[in-house]
Amino acid sequence: MDESYRERFLRSIGIFSEEQLHKFKSTKIAVGGLGLGGSIFINLVRMGFENFHIADPDTFERTNINRQRMAKETTIGMRKDECSLAEAKAINPAVKIKTFPDGVKPENLNEFLDGVDWVVDVVDLFAMNDKLALNVEAHKRGIPVASCATLGFSGCCVVFNKNTPSFAQLTGISPELPYEENLSRFLRFICPEVPSYMWGQLIHAMDRSGYIPFVTPGGESAAATCASEIAKNIVGLGKPIHAPQGIFVDLANAKTVVFEASYKARQLNIPDHLRKKKAA
Repeated sequence: MDESYRERFLRSIGIFSEEQLHKFKSTKIAVGGLGLGGSIFINLVRMGFENFHIADPDTFERTNINRQRMAKETTIGMRKDECSLAEAKAINPAVKIKTFPDGVKPENLNEFLDGVDWVVDVVDLFAMNDKLALNVEAHKRGIPVASCATLGFSGCCVVFNKNTPSFAQLTGISPELPYEENLSRFLRFICPEVPSYMWGQLIHAMDRSGYIPFVTPGGESAAATCASEIAKNIVGLGKPIHAPQGIFVDLANAKTVVFEASYKARQLNIPDHLRKKKAA
């Protein structure tokens, strides 16, 4: 490895070997979505990964500031992919990044996944069909996928590969189903239990009458978990967790859970008073 790279990531040596860092350097990762995905992306850059495809069609809004790594007053109105690219190059000028300004779409999946070794799936839940299409194509090609989400003070990650059940099987989401059912199924898949303190607002997101609430610690725990699982899988470190199991890091209750990641494994734990109100 060149001297600049070695110096840049010197303090990682002792946890990773130089040979393992070389594996990071040569691995290409496609990141779909740069909200939570922005934190994952920057974590991977700081770990020594240099080759990326990144996709997000959006610009930063002031409402992103409470949890998205690159969102600040100076980036409001700026494209997420351009800000993320600039930050990555400020960290490591040698990064090679191809941007996909339209986001992840069925029509650009072939190019988005071309030559890719890993996929990070944080495609927006409001683009559920695009999210499904990405996972279906990656599974067909045998490309590992880390599917991530954040819920309150919690972060979740489920890793798929060619030997695991597919995202479509474990989430049960489908283009034929209504948004509300797909969101319900995704939530049941991605975490063992939705934090109770979220339901007052989340219930409105279920019927599109409000937003999904977020907070920084949950997003950063998901980002750290995702980057860790990718690194562990590449170098054979520790105990990687694969589908149909997932990892749920709950900072509010100081626990980490390995859970069954399947929409069939549970029903949503909507509080009774909100369930009755929703039904009415």
